Amino acid sequence: MCALYTNAGYRDLPEGSKEEDDDDDYENMTPPYKDLPPKPGWMAPPRPPRAGLNVSPVTSLTPQLGTDLTHPASQPPEATTPVPWISQKFGGLRRDQERLMVCLLLLVVVSLLMGCTGLVVTLIKYQEVVEELRMLTFQQMAWRANVTGMMGLAGLKKDIERIRADTNQSLLELRGLLDCTRVTCPEGWLPFQGKCYYFSPSTKSWDEARKFCQENYSHLVIISNSDEQDFVAKAHGSPRVYWLGLNDRDVEGDWRWLDGSPVTLSFWDPQEPNNLYNNENCASMNKGGTWNDLSCDKTTYWICERKCSC
Repeated sequence: MCALYTNAGYRDLPEGSKEEDDDDDYENMTPPYKDLPPKPGWMAPPRPPRAGLNVSPVTSLTPQLGTDLTHPASQPPEATTPVPWISQKFGGLRRDQERLMVCLLLLVVVSLLMGCTGLVVTLIKYQEVVEELRMLTFQQMAWRANVTGMMGLAGLKKDIERIRADTNQSLLELRGLLDCTRVTCPEGWLPFQGKCYYFSPSTKSWDEARKFCQENYSHLVIISNSDEQDFVAKAHGSPRVYWLGLNDRDVEGDWRWLDGSPVTLSFWDPQEPNNLYNNENCASMNKGGTWNDLSCDKTTYWICERKCSC
């Protein structure tokens, strides 16, 4: 039995000598452990390749019936790789379009805001103008009412003065019609033909003199005849210029007495009345007894006339 497991030609070789080829030996026919198939139910992970070795897997093609082994098997088409500069170009165009749309949108928004702002400002200005026009209208109406009221008051004042003068004149005439046993004049008045005359010692304007006579139940002297003219011209010791109850205020050149009667007998000085400076509307008696037209605002003496009292 020992002979079966021993090599007949085995012998001790010196150290360092190479052993003969033992490929045909039994021991060498046994596969190594690493080449043995794995045990059933157990699979060890594949061992990594040794360091320093670049082992690439080898794919073996199984020949098919009718296959031409001289040509390689058809491979699936490779995916087309996009060209980088084309993709960048289209991406840039898209970004430019987006920017343009954003700019247009902003421009529209700004335009709308500016339009709304302008409309609001216009409405505000319109309201201010309307309010100003309303205020001006109210002021104009108030001014007209004020002017109308003042004119009305002035006219009313003139009416009152005229009524007062007419009343005084009526009283004088009524007293003159009374049958009196004794005719007398107030102190300081001169009688003549049933009338009394007052020669003022001071000067006043025509309107002020007229008012004084009215307050004393008389009126500025009215010359009715030549006798009265002579009396008035010579009655006072010292000659003076006196106001007469004669004017042409209503119509230029139409001279009328205070009782409204026209002039039928006149004693105008030559070249009179001349309405000098277009401002002479009241009549006066000169020192010699002739008449002259003067400005009603000028101050001079005056003569009041009234009926004698009983």
